[in-house]
Order: sequence, then structure tokens, then C-alpha cells
Amino acid sequence: MTELPGNDSWAEFFSEGFFGYGEKGDFTYFSFWHFLPIILLIAGIILTYKFRDKIRNSKHEKTFRLIMGMVMMFAEMGYFWRLLYIGNSDLGEHTLLTRLPFQVCEWTCIFAIFMVLTENKHFFDIDVVVCLTLGITPLFMPAVIQRTGPRYFRYYQFWLEHLLPIYAVFYMMFVKGFKYNVKTVYKPLIFLVILSLICMYFNAKIPEATYMYLQGDDLGETITNMLPPTQYGRFFVFMGLGVVLFALHFLVFFLIRRAKSKKEETKTEEIAA
Repeated sequence: MTELPGNDSWAEFFSEGFFGYGEKGDFTYFSFWHFLPIILLIAGIILTYKFRDKIRNSKHEKTFRLIMGMVMMFAEMGYFWRLLYIGNSDLGEHTLLTRLPFQVCEWTCIFAIFMVLTENKHFFDIDVVVCLTLGITPLFMPAVIQRTGPRYFRYYQFWLEHLLPIYAVFYMMFVKGFKYNVKTVYKPLIFLVILSLICMYFNAKIPEATYMYLQGDDLGETITNMLPPTQYGRFFVFMGLGVVLFALHFLVFFLIRRAKSKKEETKTEEIAA
């Protein structure tokens, strides 16, 4: 059987080109391609807030949420499809044992999918806290894509997986009227504890596994290099960091809500006068 011309070049494009591992330093911190996705996220959030009423009353609102959920699903599954095709290392090893979905960002994306599709408040209670605290940190130091800039699939998959859940949280607040509540903070805390314990178990059982970066560090230039070398040490540091970030998170929202209440009270007094 005669092969079609160009098969080798197409195979090279998919395995070593667009879907490949790239070259070290292809993506650099604080460059145009670093800030562009973040700027687009901020612009999307602002526009959604500005046109929230029109979006809420639109006959296409459910369709938009469906599309958003499907894009997040593609971003999440695309990570594993790529690994199955080209392997999970430079050696081309076709195994996912060290890349199972046990990272915080992966689960916030999964929760966000169910949140926008089912309008379930429980998923929102988890994501509104985790996405706006721990979920923001990888945006400033996305070490996992240091070798894959905009020429590679991994670049787009990373930003979609990390930015869309954050956008989805604001969308559900502005358009669907979901509200954050400090009384539900136990939900993200329980989620993080359970996920951490699962990760610690698999890190101990699977060689070279670094789930939640609780064991070892294969990221290069990242803040995790300054953490304790043991799993238990990192676990308590992460939990402490989570509590601090959660507290700051609710403090910011409390101050915003307080300022809004004072503004409404002032307006009411002016009308009464």
C-alpha cells in the first residue's frame, strides 16, 4: 500500500512540533505572552460584570455555559490526550502513572465544569475560594510551560485550564447571583486535606510521582524549591499557606461588601433627606 506523501512531516509536526515538549526557555516569565492571557481574563471579567444583565436575560445564556463547560473539558482532557500521544517525558514513555489527575488546578477545572453545567452551589463554594487563592499563584510563575510558548499546544491548554475556572467563578457571581460565604470555608479546606492525603499516598507508592509538588520538584525555577524536602513538611506549609490565603480572600470580600453597604446606606439617607 502506497503511503501518502508528507506522512513523516505530519507525524513530526504532531509529536515534535505543535504537540511536542518544546525547548527550554521557549516561554519566559513576565513577557508579552505571559501577560496576554491574564489581561484577556481581566477584560473578560470586566465585560461580564458590565453586561451581566444582558447576559442573564439572553436566550443564549445556557448555551454559553455549555460551550464554556465543553472548552474546560477539552482543556482538561487535552492534557492527557497529548501525554498518551507523545509520552509523558522526553523519553517518550507512554504511561500516566505520574500524571494522574491529582493536582489542585485539575480539580478546580473539573468542579468548574460541573458548576457551570449544573449551577451547583457546592462546587462554587470550593472553587470561589481555591481559584481565587491557590489558583492564582501558578499564573505568576507558570513553571510547567517554560519549554512551551505560543508555538505549542501545551501553552494554550495550560492557560485555558487555569484561567477559565477563575472566569467561571466570576461569571456565576455576576450572572447567576452566586454569593460567597465564610461559613462554607470548611468545604475547600476539606477538599484540600483529602486531596493532599491522596497525593501523599500515591507519591509514596509511585516512583518519581510529585503530586501537588508534595514530594520532590521537577519544575525548575519555582517557589516550591524553598519548601521543606519532606511530604509532611510541605503538607503543613501548604495547609498554613492555604489558611492565610483563605483569610485574606475573605477579608478582601468583606471589605468590598462593607464599602458597598455603606454606599447604599448613604444613598438611602440622601433620598430620605
